[in-house]
Amino acid sequence: MAPRRQGSGGEREADEVRGCCVPGECLRPRESVRVEDAVRLICNNEACTAGRYMHRDCFEQWEASVLAYLKSCGRARSWSERQRLQNLWTKKGYDLAFKACGCRCGRGHLKKDLDWLPPGAAARAEEEKKRRRRTRSGRGAAVGDGRSRAFSLSSSGSCSPPSAPSEPSTSPTHASTPAKRSSKTEIVSDRVRAGAGANGIFSRRLDFSTFNLLPKHKVNSYQIKIEDEGNHGNDETRLFILSTLAGQHKPRVSCALCDDTLDVFDRYPLVDGTFFLSPRQHTSAAVEVKVEGRTQYLTCVCMGCLERCEPERTIRCRFCGVKWDGSSLVLGTMYSYDIFMATPCCADRLKCNTCYKPLLHPQQRLNYSDYSHPVTCPHCRVLDTHFVKPLPYCFTKRAFPLFQQWP
Repeated sequence: MAPRRQGSGGEREADEVRGCCVPGECLRPRESVRVEDAVRLICNNEACTAGRYMHRDCFEQWEASVLAYLKSCGRARSWSERQRLQNLWTKKGYDLAFKACGCRCGRGHLKKDLDWLPPGAAARAEEEKKRRRRTRSGRGAAVGDGRSRAFSLSSSGSCSPPSAPSEPSTSPTHASTPAKRSSKTEIVSDRVRAGAGANGIFSRRLDFSTFNLLPKHKVNSYQIKIEDEGNHGNDETRLFILSTLAGQHKPRVSCALCDDTLDVFDRYPLVDGTFFLSPRQHTSAAVEVKVEGRTQYLTCVCMGCLERCEPERTIRCRFCGVKWDGSSLVLGTMYSYDIFMATPCCADRLKCNTCYKPLLHPQQRLNYSDYSHPVTCPHCRVLDTHFVKPLPYCFTKRAFPLFQQWP
């Protein structure tokens, strides 16, 4: 039996506890949690049996997903990253972010115990102070020499921080400019990713066999998003999607075209299809979010409808009959604009939603994402996302006759 120590609250605590209480997949499932190097959490469900300690690295990754959720909440959108981190576990920030802090018990929410100190922390802090004092006193004799060397180093060279990940491209062909990767179709092999999904409600993808339905030339890392952009799996797009859906308790989503139900996975590819943001709620299953102060709707389209795998999945413009094609879109990620409205095929798609007069010259074209932005009609002066129209208004699933609403 493991020895026990006195906790900060007067309770007895074991040196090790058996299970990590992270709300997802533990990064070190075979290792007990060492209390000296753990983070303690509090669940507001008094009957919780999920535990209260996390491995420190499990906590840091889980905390990153909560911070991503906080970034989209109310007044926290105007905070700096440092302010969000400082406020997260105080009342100021936690009241906004608690929905993303669901406990594994399913009946409570977790919060970091700010009043708890690991056993021996005070003694270690005092020892560290003594070590620093000894180090400073040892340096006193060589101050002059140290200053001259520091000056010579600073004048002879410099170092710069690593550059930040590039912003996603607005092209519908690729969500981001891919780095050079192996051309081997390795993504169809069995492999399990490390890391956890927000709140532990999302599926773990054990293999990539579903993508074998694609033509062979598309089974690659350019057409399917398989890597995080951020360090240690803290990709902002992935964390945004998972924290948003976790806050709504949605481990599955529905396709906007065929209503098929799709599992959401905790790592890229996040879904067997792709997500996008639209200023219009195309289906009741689309999730409302706030992005840079604007209301958007997180929507999903399945791989079958993007690739038009079956004739009944084909949709075409009600006005000119041109087929909509989503086969060039990268699978498993998210676009920041309405993918259905990004490539208007005829003049009828460019009319004002109020007065129905043309907003652009028939030959004039905008960037893909610009069609999802609000514009002011030059005729009636109404500000609206005029280019984003209801799917049944623009598309039909019937080849003939045209001008018949889908579905």
